[in-house]
Amino acid sequence: MSAEILISLLKASWETIYMVFIASFMSVILGLCLGSFLYLTGHRQALENKLLHRFMSIWVNITRSMPFIILMIMLIPFTRLLMGTTIGTNAALVPLTIAAIPFYARVCESALSEVPYGLIEVGNAMGASTWHMVTKILIPESLPSLIRGATLMVIGLIGYSAMAGVVGGGGLGELAINYGYQRFDVVVMTATVVMLVMMVQVVQMLGDKLANRCSLRWILPISALLWIACITYQVWPSAFSVENTLRVGVISGQAEKVMKVAEQVAKDKYGLYLKVVTFSDYVQPNTALDNHSIDANIFQHEPYLQGQSKAHHYHLAAIAKTFVYPMGFYSQKINDISQLKNKSIIAIPNDPSNEGRSLLLLEKAGLIKLKSDVGTYATISDIIVNKQQLQFKLLDAAQLPRVLKDVALAAITNDFLAPTGLTIQQSMIKEGSDSPYANLIVARKEDKDNPLLQKLVEIMHSQPVINETQKCYPDGAAVPAWKDNKL
Repeated sequence: MSAEILISLLKASWETIYMVFIASFMSVILGLCLGSFLYLTGHRQALENKLLHRFMSIWVNITRSMPFIILMIMLIPFTRLLMGTTIGTNAALVPLTIAAIPFYARVCESALSEVPYGLIEVGNAMGASTWHMVTKILIPESLPSLIRGATLMVIGLIGYSAMAGVVGGGGLGELAINYGYQRFDVVVMTATVVMLVMMVQVVQMLGDKLANRCSLRWILPISALLWIACITYQVWPSAFSVENTLRVGVISGQAEKVMKVAEQVAKDKYGLYLKVVTFSDYVQPNTALDNHSIDANIFQHEPYLQGQSKAHHYHLAAIAKTFVYPMGFYSQKINDISQLKNKSIIAIPNDPSNEGRSLLLLEKAGLIKLKSDVGTYATISDIIVNKQQLQFKLLDAAQLPRVLKDVALAAITNDFLAPTGLTIQQSMIKEGSDSPYANLIVARKEDKDNPLLQKLVEIMHSQPVINETQKCYPDGAAVPAWKDNKL
């Protein structure tokens, strides 16, 4: 494992600890309050209220039953309102906490229900208030169950935090996606799994000891140290922030290598600092740009930009072209299109613009015919002639290289071609240099004349960046698409 990957692993591990600790801390406090209230409004309890108890129970059940990935997406507007951004570790805290609160509330309600009713009657006989009943009798008596429940919640949050990496939440999940999955790096994937397993083991061991000893003495100094570390983590970067900084979003993979060269050119020639933000899908970069989480992105072509802007009402504009990365169809089963059998399976990307892009290529090769007016957003339902009864499977772009052995043809974009060991010359069908799918530098419309963004255009068109791009995408897999720095 290289030093760069090791540093990334340590950084991602800390980001996971940061997210899980703060989300756990908030969830235990709020979940304990909600769980206690659920218990107290239940049957024969001090604050019995059937209607309120039922309403809260339904809300808790709905939140608990929602898959975390869907919850994260649903909470994007709220996360943006609360945290000012939808990407990064701080943004991930919102869905993590909201997902964990109802879980721990149920744990708390169940734990308090196990306290013998005789103790409650004794407390009532002694004139204890509801507050004293909870803090002096219910919680102390149910502490082992509460600790074990908190342990389960923290372990669940470790798993959720890995999932948060899919939408730019940082941590080990994002490292596994960006390096292990997107780059087909088994070592990185294994290392992230090992780190996650170690975290779970430590949490479980600590939770068991605390529950057995029925004491929180150990957890207090650990929490204090973690809070100091978390506050330092937030203050440290802002203390050393610099002017003339642009946050640029790219898709993880080869583009990161290109942007490292761009960072150096920006610093040496223009005194500009580029902060590269990586994404693992094609949806988040435009969302992040539109809500001001980044200043520009470089990953998409014009048809995709237009489709996303129309669908989501983004106010984005292309300010320059970069390279054409020709899409190609590849196979490990046949050597020529003429060998394609009837009812063969063909895998294509599942995002709208690249689905249409791949179908247009198949039409150009004479394998299918599409409706005359569909344009670049053709779908498989727009196929009107399919003489060989070809079967189409829509998959995530990063998954396509992995299914080459299982399909007759797969449409693979250059973002995910390098790990397969294939080159654009080995494609059976490919786009030409006149392709309309040139990648773009995109910014918000109101910022497109920003002088810093114009410098970014010059940086991306500089010779060092061209050289690195063609090194990452050799043999004609990356063709400069601009002329005189114009669209």
